[in-house]
Amino acid sequence: MVALLVVTAGCAGFVSDDEGTPVATGTETGTSKPAATPPTASNPSDVSYPAGWNAAGVNASAALRTHYTAFVTGPSTTVTYRSTVIESRGASPRNTTLDMRLDTTDRRLHAVIEGKANHRAAYFADGTLSRWDVRNETLIGQSDARFVRVAQSMDSRVLHSQLLLYDLEFERTGRRQGTTALVYNVTGAYSNTVSGTYGSVENATGHVVVSTDGRILEIETTVTYAKGVLRYHYAQTRLGETAVKAPDWFQRA
Repeated sequence: MVALLVVTAGCAGFVSDDEGTPVATGTETGTSKPAATPPTASNPSDVSYPAGWNAAGVNASAALRTHYTAFVTGPSTTVTYRSTVIESRGASPRNTTLDMRLDTTDRRLHAVIEGKANHRAAYFADGTLSRWDVRNETLIGQSDARFVRVAQSMDSRVLHSQLLLYDLEFERTGRRQGTTALVYNVTGAYSNTVSGTYGSVENATGHVVVSTDGRILEIETTVTYAKGVLRYHYAQTRLGETAVKAPDWFQRA
């Protein structure tokens, strides 16, 4: 049986209608600025890898568990995600953006997601998740929620798809966001990957950076599909320096 990974270019989270969230249906295989000092070359056998990672690549599910443990128990952070269409051949372009600020001390979160047909925001504080339609300036709803679940829901499906998409190879250690990190080269794409919008994947280049505690700090890749070329950017920055205030729309609602 041939395993198939199906992706639709876009962003995950509480808005999941036309901006399709990446979905995996197969068997897994195992812009922050760099510091001024050059990265240190490393022998793969001498590196201490976080759970889910090794010299030859990543196990997506295990790596995500490690990532979110570091994410929700570590310092505050600013998250950005961009899915940008560089070239489209017969497919409808779907650029997607996510901007999120997470305060793990006060357990607050503010996120804004913009896709082809939706532009929405979310604010979590004091156990309540509020959702806002930016274009229509309308409060969509409020509900009781858990901080950990809300934090994961914003980008977990995107990250899962990204980690399943690439063939990765450890290159070196370096410094990112004031911490030691592992830099992986993207050497290609998983051979049975298909996008519902852009067709089969033909090639992928770029890099993925993960901290030694498993936090995914950076993804910078370009993926060539049969019907287009997309650039993906994911970054966590301002670790320990991110504050989350109630947005204006929440105060007006």
